[in-house]
Amino acid sequence: MTGRFAVGLRLAAVVLRLAAVAALAGVGTLMVWSAFPAIWGWTPTVVTSGSMSPALHRGDVAVTSAPPRDWQPDVGQVVIVPDPRHPGQTRIHRVAGIDENGLLITRGDANGSDDTFHTAPADVQGIGRLLIPGIARAALELRDGNPLPFAGQSAAVLGAFALALRPARRPR
Repeated sequence: MTGRFAVGLRLAAVVLRLAAVAALAGVGTLMVWSAFPAIWGWTPTVVTSGSMSPALHRGDVAVTSAPPRDWQPDVGQVVIVPDPRHPGQTRIHRVAGIDENGLLITRGDANGSDDTFHTAPADVQGIGRLLIPGIARAALELRDGNPLPFAGQSAAVLGAFALALRPARRPR
């Protein structure tokens, strides 16, 4: 190999390693952002539908906290409420209003109408605090029977680890 070509290869290897380390740092940061709020009792919730687009997308992680005792709901707040149509499940929607009985009227941002049920403020399970975009999208695809995005994401992370941990070549 000529000297210039060898230097170019070494430079490309260094740049590729730095890109791998940066990608791993980004993935690690997103993971910490989704787990770290648990210190304050906040809970990560995966957004599983597009009903809150464009604010929340399928595969985003919304970090929520339990409402404080003196909590007064505000129109526009994102909340997690029980879903009476699917017992044991919840919905993450926005407070669209408060009815004459003090119950919350909720609606998904992408929906053309309010939810068919109203929720007592005491039944709200979480208030939106933080959004981590797209971090769970590949896992949702895997759950839905499409393993390719998850496999691709896993291969990219493993490849980044291999590049970042690969011993540096010594010049001859």
